[in-house]
Amino acid sequence: MAKKILRCNFKDHWSHFPIIDLKIEDIWQSVPSVDFLPYDNRPFKKNLINDIRKDGMYFPVMVVKTSHKELLEAKEKWEDKINTLPFWHNDRNPQSKYQWSVWGGSQRVDVARILKYTHIASAVIPSIAKAVSLQKFMRKPYAKRYYEK
Repeated sequence: MAKKILRCNFKDHWSHFPIIDLKIEDIWQSVPSVDFLPYDNRPFKKNLINDIRKDGMYFPVMVVKTSHKELLEAKEKWEDKINTLPFWHNDRNPQSKYQWSVWGGSQRVDVARILKYTHIASAVIPSIAKAVSLQKFMRKPYAKRYYEK
């Protein structure tokens, strides 16, 4: 399959974090995909698909290069709010293998997959905590469109 990249409006950096194009198949989606907003059942995925088809993607998704240990800690903290962890595991050294994981943009990763993109523009964030703290900033321009009742 030919390389098809979902780019964002930022070239090399977003908010001082480097942007790289990652293979979508290499990214673990931290939260489940949703068709409707959970708090009022409004369509979400359909609107996001239409927006990305029409306007592309403004912000990059936020990814963290996480170890299995970090993902286990996140799962303990957020329990069923995040997806089942990737299957790999190394009992001797849980820091020895890493997984790109998205902590801001899981829905856009899902939509990119649906729209047959192979790669997505990704801001490399140093920690899960930092990515989570940036989510409000990234969602703010879209609050009325997607999140407010």
